[in-house]
Amino acid sequence: MIPFILTVPWGLYAITPIAGFNAKHALKNGDTITVDGRYGAMLALPKVAELRFTGRNWRSQSEGGAFSWRDGPFRLCSLPTAAQEREQEVGLEIRENGQVLSVTLKMDNHLLRPCGAHNSTQDAGPADMMHGFILQVLARIREAESEHDPAECWGASMTGWDRLQAAWLTKKVRGEEAPLDLIVEHAERLPRRIDETASYPRRVLKRTRELMAIDRIQELDNACIEWLIRQPGRSVAEKAGPRQRLFGVTREENLDTLENRVLKDLLRLSANEAHAYSQANKRYGNSERVKLVNRYRSLCRRHYRDLDDAGILRPTHPINPNYVLQHDSRYRIIWNAYREILSGEQRKDDLWRWQRRLWADFTRLAVVVAIDRLSSKKRIAMSPLHINSGQANGHWSDTYPLLAVFMLNRHNRFLIIEVLDTTDVPPDDPNEDKDQCSRPTSWIYGLGCTVVIRLTNCDNGYSGSLCIWGVHGTATEPISLSDLVYSADEALQKVLSQEAIWTGQTFNARGLVIRSTPDFANMSADQMIPPIRCSKTESIKVGAEQGNLVYGITLDVDPDRINETFTWFDVILNDSIDRLFA
Repeated sequence: MIPFILTVPWGLYAITPIAGFNAKHALKNGDTITVDGRYGAMLALPKVAELRFTGRNWRSQSEGGAFSWRDGPFRLCSLPTAAQEREQEVGLEIRENGQVLSVTLKMDNHLLRPCGAHNSTQDAGPADMMHGFILQVLARIREAESEHDPAECWGASMTGWDRLQAAWLTKKVRGEEAPLDLIVEHAERLPRRIDETASYPRRVLKRTRELMAIDRIQELDNACIEWLIRQPGRSVAEKAGPRQRLFGVTREENLDTLENRVLKDLLRLSANEAHAYSQANKRYGNSERVKLVNRYRSLCRRHYRDLDDAGILRPTHPINPNYVLQHDSRYRIIWNAYREILSGEQRKDDLWRWQRRLWADFTRLAVVVAIDRLSSKKRIAMSPLHINSGQANGHWSDTYPLLAVFMLNRHNRFLIIEVLDTTDVPPDDPNEDKDQCSRPTSWIYGLGCTVVIRLTNCDNGYSGSLCIWGVHGTATEPISLSDLVYSADEALQKVLSQEAIWTGQTFNARGLVIRSTPDFANMSADQMIPPIRCSKTESIKVGAEQGNLVYGITLDVDPDRINETFTWFDVILNDSIDRLFA
């Protein structure tokens, strides 16, 4: 069975190229394949196959369960986005039944993680703005966490879903504190220590040899004496030559030591981290934590410039700490803080690599919140929502596969709405799967959906599905939303027709593409794509023409604009219900 590289989640069933590139590439042993990485990449491979990254300590990340494909069961795996230039080319090994297929994958047309921060938004490039966008997505997800005293801040009975709805859909958050982070902890406990250490950094006397007047020489070493012996002449005065200068040992103060290099690098990383924190939490207005971090950033930048002017270089990694870093009372604190922030940098590299899955995580939560805000709905069941302290390859939220169940009253027609996480991997043993009733049909896994809304009419048991893809672009010029919608529509219609032929069953489904909107991308022209084609001068309305099944909207992480997107989502959900149950 031949595995495939997919450039969009539904690429296995897409036929028409998207913006000039193919949605899938067949893999052959020894091939070197260059793919468009604007929307990440996924791998479709046999269910029993094992995937390894050669030369990388990465783990493969399965997306959903197995599905039927030609000769046998297949599954989808997400591939990470390169954070550094050396990661743009990666080797893959696919092992199946004792056979090994080796390919080299090159990713083009996507941004790499920036190495530093800028003084202002105007100076920031697309990569910096993308990095800020990713941190904002994470900040929105982490607003489901309760901090300190939940009863005081949010109400004792509020769940994670309630906290998300309150944070995303109300303006009260400007009076709340920004979230606690490592840089906040550093800003609280390190300023005095950094100011003291950077103002008076440790100096050492460095022994150097240089030509100097005879009367100024106070010390000679073996090298100076050997040089003196090699000079022509019989006396010291003759060997000193007409300028009467000899090599002697002198001592001068030196700041370019390992401990000061570590201090300087800590200041650089802290300033970058503080800038990123401020940009990700702008919505908190006059939060004391944001002010504290901004003051800490100014302190770090000032001392960084002073140490740079003093000629202190950056440390070379890996760093083996010397006696001063481990035992000096001032520098021991600096060294511990430096190790903490380096581990944070590694986490951010991982966050960049798995940003597509981070956006999918945000999309799932947004879909549940969008339905939960409807006045005509009634909660039946909600999965517990827990936000992990660290990510699992981009996945931060911890929920059940069945995210939520609602009862919706639409024009006296009662519908059961089930929101399913289709990226959850079910157990291989059906006897261990306690959530079989909440699993989507297998063909949905092949489309690479992020989440599925399953609708059931309470009167006659008739059901339909709304397949939702959370799509995140990692390039300065993302593909137009209309091109993505057309491709997803083509794939969905192909799957439905194939299932009708192979199984004899007719599945009722529609689709929705939810694309991210980083600040540098101009999304004003295609905020919402309905299944009909409207001119830009027309008011956008939702209808059905030419058999199109898939809608498209863009979603912003700015809470001031989330509500507008949710309004469009309401329109799409209502139109989908009308057409699925017409």
